[in-house]
Amino acid sequence: MEVTQIVRVIVDETKFTPEFLAEFAKAITNYDSVDEHICYLARMHVRAEIEPYSRLEGYGLLHDFGIDFEIISEADRLLQEGDAA
Repeated sequence: MEVTQIVRVIVDETKFTPEFLAEFAKAITNYDSVDEHICYLARMHVRAEIEPYSRLEGYGLLHDFGIDFEIISEADRLLQEGDAA
């Protein structure tokens, strides 16, 4: 099965201060930009590991941190023998 999902991650970029980025890098992992955080959050969301009202280490309550998600499109198809996975 191939599943494709496009998700828009909405963030309040004012929350991603240099202080926040430094603390996050020290405590969790080093993402150098807001875009790297957005990619991480998108991956977590499409895996159904987080929702807007989830608490995530480093961010706290996502909604309170100005993070939300919007599914733009979803598609799935059954792979046939010989299809590239």
